[in-house]
Amino acid sequence: MDATILAVGSELLGSIHVDTNSLKVASALERYGVNVTRKSVVGDDTRAIGAELDFSLRHSDVVVITGGLGPTDDDVTKEAVAGVLRLQLVDDGSVLEDIEEKFRIRGLRMPAVNERQARVFAGHKIVRNTRGTAPGFHLNISVESRAKHVWLFPGVPYELDGMIENDLEPWLRKSQSELVHKRVVRLSGLSESSVEESLRPYYEHHPEEQTTVLAALGEVHIHLMAAGPADEAYPQLTEMEQELRDIFGDRVFGLDHETLESTVGRMLTSRGETLATAESCTGGLLGSRITDVSGSSAYYLGGAVAYSQQAKLFLIGIDPATIEQHGEVSEEVSIEMADGVRRRFGSTWGVGITGIAGPTGGTAKKPVGTVHVAVAGRELRRNKQFLFAGSRELIKQYSAHVALDMLRLMILRQ
Repeated sequence: MDATILAVGSELLGSIHVDTNSLKVASALERYGVNVTRKSVVGDDTRAIGAELDFSLRHSDVVVITGGLGPTDDDVTKEAVAGVLRLQLVDDGSVLEDIEEKFRIRGLRMPAVNERQARVFAGHKIVRNTRGTAPGFHLNISVESRAKHVWLFPGVPYELDGMIENDLEPWLRKSQSELVHKRVVRLSGLSESSVEESLRPYYEHHPEEQTTVLAALGEVHIHLMAAGPADEAYPQLTEMEQELRDIFGDRVFGLDHETLESTVGRMLTSRGETLATAESCTGGLLGSRITDVSGSSAYYLGGAVAYSQQAKLFLIGIDPATIEQHGEVSEEVSIEMADGVRRRFGSTWGVGITGIAGPTGGTAKKPVGTVHVAVAGRELRRNKQFLFAGSRELIKQYSAHVALDMLRLMILRQ
């Protein structure tokens, strides 16, 4: 089956609110082999919703709509759907009693406006909402002699989660003959184009629809898919994963939801080793990423945000002559930062980052985006210079990312 996801809400068209509901719906659909061909966002406008639904029904077997089922005048999803499908909306006493009971349980009187939520599509299935007042709906209709399914869910994420789990997924399980299992192989330090080029021999053995390559900040994610029973699909995924590991070697840093920081943390923990950081241009971003991992206190001893020259001298103990001779943004300073913070904290590993994040501060010899990253162990030291492009925020993010990857590779290769 092909599916369209339609998110309704004028707030989703602005710059503040993000449509995350579509991701949850898409995840459920894909897990059961339903091909999502279109996602769209429309405002709380009857004509806009109707036009999008009309288009979707001509191109999809399943349409999932989220939002616009609330009690206020701008919640017009039901009216729009009823207009396109020529369905009748009627008041349902049992639904109204259910809504009133939910208010009574909370010690509240139901406002009169909530009566709108008791209007249902005559002759079609009502999807009970155990977490809120707005019921959902499953409309089984025929369009040009083809069976179509329209699901309507409220836009409150917590309520939607429960209805996906309790209603949409069980229906998908019955409707689809097999599950689609997935695995994500995560790479770092390679471009999307170079990954695609390296995958050419791999594609000869596997259909391209089983493999999707997606780029992220500093990373490339290869999504693998295999359909069928788990005892057949998982060995197939493992075989595909191993082929990718043979191709990309230590550029593979993790699977599925693993991050660089979680991978580094796991490596340090397994070795009984510790880490300290000294950051200048990243302003503590590296330390923040490391401590995003639960249990990081077992291996992360601490860090210094040595932004000024004085901080580099007094917090980390950098030789003033090094800065005078080479400048704060230099290979020599980054190495002393990494080595100095390692000695200060008594850690196994130290990382030092210094650079020019911009948009000011660059020179002809050291333009904006120049960043030096160093990693120091008890016997090993390594520095690498980078020239990043983009905004100040992006330069900081790339700097923290490559620092984690350099540390990972040094631990791996020692």
